[in-house]
Amino acid sequence: PEVPVICGEITGDGVVDLTDLTYLSQYLLKAITFDEAQTKAADINKDGTINLTDLARLRQFLSKKISEL
Repeated sequence: PEVPVICGEITGDGVVDLTDLTYLSQYLLKAITFDEAQTKAADINKDGTINLTDLARLRQFLSKKISEL
């Protein structure tokens, strides 16, 4: 069975926090790569690509500008 993926929860620690934002930033800078679960979690706007839009939404969520991802 497939493990459910929490949107924005990239690190696998069960919490969406600044560490996830850092991982996403590093991914966009091509400093790290993601596995399949991390890729699904990082595609926050679910458009099939991971880009600055996903980073911006995660940042808005963490800064409480939006209430859900």
